[in-house]
Amino acid sequence: MEESDKKLDQEIDKDLNKGTDQDMNHEKGNEPEESQSKLPEDKQGEQEKQKEIENEDNKELEKFPLPQTRWEDVIFSFPQPRIKFGKGVVKNVPKAIFRLLDPMLIHIKKADIERPKILITIGNESVKRMGALDKILKSCEQNSIETVIFSCGKGEATVTMVDEAVEMALEEKVHFIVGIGGGSVMDVAKAAAGIVINGGLAEDYHEGKPFEKPGLPFIAIPTTAGTGSEITNNAVLIDKARGYKKSIRGSHLMAKFILLDPELTLDCPPEITASSGADALVQAVESYVSKKSHPLADIYALEAIFLIAPNLRRVFEHGDDYAARSEMLLGSFFAGIAFSNVGLGLVHGLAHPIGYKYNIPHGKVCGALLPSVIEYNLEYRADKYARISRIFSKLDLFTKYEQEATDEKNTQRLASMIKELLSQIQIPLKLRDLGVLKEDFDWIIENTKGGSVNSNPRTPDPESLRELLENAW
Repeated sequence: MEESDKKLDQEIDKDLNKGTDQDMNHEKGNEPEESQSKLPEDKQGEQEKQKEIENEDNKELEKFPLPQTRWEDVIFSFPQPRIKFGKGVVKNVPKAIFRLLDPMLIHIKKADIERPKILITIGNESVKRMGALDKILKSCEQNSIETVIFSCGKGEATVTMVDEAVEMALEEKVHFIVGIGGGSVMDVAKAAAGIVINGGLAEDYHEGKPFEKPGLPFIAIPTTAGTGSEITNNAVLIDKARGYKKSIRGSHLMAKFILLDPELTLDCPPEITASSGADALVQAVESYVSKKSHPLADIYALEAIFLIAPNLRRVFEHGDDYAARSEMLLGSFFAGIAFSNVGLGLVHGLAHPIGYKYNIPHGKVCGALLPSVIEYNLEYRADKYARISRIFSKLDLFTKYEQEATDEKNTQRLASMIKELLSQIQIPLKLRDLGVLKEDFDWIIENTKGGSVNSNPRTPDPESLRELLENAW
């Protein structure tokens, strides 16, 4: 075809397309601009305002890029138990038990139980003081369910506590175990539920004995917004005789039913509220940047940060704020879902030996370590830390940072923003303020190992761990 013919064809196509566009405008009732009647001024104002909002949203998205996902590496499963959330759901323990007697849900047959009997595991006297235990006992009595109570006492969960709970469960021939309290109570209850059926002592499972059979059905009722232990398949236990603190784990340790009642957290003292809340925040951040992270866990981790970050100071200062307590409890639960599926990171890897050696509340150690670990990991997960920093930069908690900063600037100052939030809830910001000694760094480094370390975005070595501890000290 001649060059002149090609140009002619192009001009014809252009005219045809223009005519088609005009025809379509007429068919839709759209007149050319000059013949359109003008919109009323208020309508024009609304349209202009909407365009401004859309433009701002587009600018925000440009500053807030999605992390890059290597889909070739994404493989995951997502097991979860039955969950009930809401005010007063603690009274639903009998309903949960009868629901679980469905033979499809647990290995116990309803026909084998004349009258259900449960072991209720509690911590200190606060559960009795807040009236939660009385509510459970009364509702169980009304539904012909027998109850026995095992008290763990104060402090973190130990192998001794678990062995004593197992002994009571076997003596009383219980059918279910209910844990109501903080993370330590959850860990004792779930470990006991598994060992009652699988046999042995808690220390055997520290040594690698597997949970081969389903344990007694375990019902979890958390009274703090922090550990996420109600949703995990592991129990963190201290063995004082052998001198270490580590997890026992297995799919059979998962709770069968979880009751999330925000009312049970209203009486949580400020110091425990701060420590457990700091732990929940760390869990959300670490699971989001974990090497094993995947899109479904990311949804829960990010939502956990959205819920925890703006409410942590609020519940510390106003413990009776039901709405804030509800969001904290849900945020902690979401963080638990996330990290139970993708693991944690170096904060928890370091916190276990430090917490054990100095007997420091777990959340306080985690809070003191988080800013330094973020700085340690930053270049290895910059895209994800950028999203977290975007959440923090929008909070009204900070006075010394401009609200509209670049993503890069927000990411660089994320550790500082977290420090400011933690200082507002009186979490010590340096390890030396918790009594940690530099002379113990070698021991801490030697005992920093396990799944949390393996999930950390940056693979640590002794030299870089020492630098991190120096920075956190």
